[in-house]
Amino acid sequence: MTVPLFELDEVTSSDGERHQGAVREVTFVHTADWQLGMTRRYLDAESAHAYGAARLDAVERIGALALEVGAEFVVVSGDVFEDHRVSSRIIRRTLDILAGFAVPVYLLPGNHDPFDAAGIYRSRTFVQACPDNVVVLSTPGVHRVRDGVEVVAAPWSHKHPGTDLVDAQVSRLRPSEDIRVVVGHGGTDETSPGDDAALIAVARLEDSIDAGLVDYVALGDRHSVTSVGRSERVWYAGAHEVTNFDTIEEQPGHALVVTLRRGPAGREVTVTPHRVGQWSFRSITRDIAGSADIEALRVELAAIEDKPRVVVRLGLVGTVTVAENAMLDDLLEEFADRFAAVTRSERDDDLVVVAADGDADDLAVSGYAQAAAQELLGLSRSDDADAAGAARDALGLLRRLAGTTR
Repeated sequence: MTVPLFELDEVTSSDGERHQGAVREVTFVHTADWQLGMTRRYLDAESAHAYGAARLDAVERIGALALEVGAEFVVVSGDVFEDHRVSSRIIRRTLDILAGFAVPVYLLPGNHDPFDAAGIYRSRTFVQACPDNVVVLSTPGVHRVRDGVEVVAAPWSHKHPGTDLVDAQVSRLRPSEDIRVVVGHGGTDETSPGDDAALIAVARLEDSIDAGLVDYVALGDRHSVTSVGRSERVWYAGAHEVTNFDTIEEQPGHALVVTLRRGPAGREVTVTPHRVGQWSFRSITRDIAGSADIEALRVELAAIEDKPRVVVRLGLVGTVTVAENAMLDDLLEEFADRFAAVTRSERDDDLVVVAADGDADDLAVSGYAQAAAQELLGLSRSDDADAAGAARDALGLLRRLAGTTR
């Protein structure tokens, strides 16, 4: 249910007389960084298609969430699209979904989709397909949502602004009884320390909040739900669907339901994350020292739920024999079919394969094949690292062809 703009609330003044004061309240959904049209290099064609569809499905769930909580509008704090090269199909499908929202949707151009001459928002496809309830916040400054509620936009007009776009708008604000929601995009000097002049100055935002000029700052760019500053009024909503592994994105796949209230008794804010994404990108680092560790890894991977929507990145460290490595290869081949993708970490993967006597002795082969296995075993212990590696690979392949991996 939509909260009414004004409720009459009786308050007592210092002289003991009863007065009526106006209470303003609004609930909206804050989301960001949809980056529709993005791809991930480790997904095959089938999984990539499913992942792209899931990103659009998550947008639909945001619309359902807005209806469920009685939100009056939705703000998307930048990077709605991956870049200006996304297909017309993605643009049209996105706008079709937004047309089904029961409330207005405010889109802020970000660094991925700035409002420049070649940008999506100026394209013929977008302009023709844009529904009436979708507003592109292309003009910096104050936009009136309705009586008592304003959105202050800080859009990107190109990819390298060179200045704090949010502060440029907030610094122009004058006192008002209206609820103000600032919508911006980019890193802050707390989350991304450095000397970049475009970083958003958190302390200046907090000063504006303390002065009653701003009630909430809806930020995009950081893909994990993050509260910034001390007031609990400056938030990154995070990406609506995961874009990177859990070592980087701690809490992706959410949208924030925000309720703001201001009146004679003061100001209140409530921010509640709601899960809208369904995919996960998981990093698993394990020490492998033999077949028991490989079997434990098998059990761990098998226990993960919803595998077609999970990407696993493995970092395996340790030493295994050729036979054990072949066993591991079989495991990874099996789970690559069951998960959206299974990849190996470039940074945390350091598995050493060594040849053991049993790698040739227990092969169920004879004659020339057994002689070849013994020769490969000898070569695998060569001082020539390349030749030794090739011999171990060949010995492993021979084991798999012979069907004796264990």
